[in-house]
Amino acid sequence: MRTLIAALALAAVATSPALAQLQTREVAPASAQTDTKTPQSETSGGKAKNPEPHIYKLGEHLSEAYGTYELIDDWQREKLTMPPEGHHWIRYGENYLLVTATDGLIKRIVRAS
Repeated sequence: MRTLIAALALAAVATSPALAQLQTREVAPASAQTDTKTPQSETSGGKAKNPEPHIYKLGEHLSEAYGTYELIDDWQREKLTMPPEGHHWIRYGENYLLVTATDGLIKRIVRAS
C-alpha cells in the first residue's frame, strides 16, 4: 500500500511541471503577438448594398444566410495575429472575424479600417 501511495505521489509531482509547461506554451504565443486592431464585441454589419445587414456577435456562428464573406489567407498583410491552430480569419463587410474552422464559431471581431 505504501508503495502504491508513493508511486502516485511521485507521478503527480513528475507531471505537474510538464502540465505547467504546456499551459505556458499555450498562453505565450497569444500574448507575444500584438494586434494593431481593437477587438469588438459585435460587427458593424455586412455589405452596404444589403439594406438590413446582419450584426454578428461574439459566440455566434458564421452563416452564409447572412451574406457572403471571404477567407483571409494573408493575415499578416491585414495586420492580424496568426490564427491559432484550427481557426482562420474571415472578412465580413468592414470586419475581420476569427472563427473556428470546424463550425464557424466567432472567437474575435476586429474592425477592418
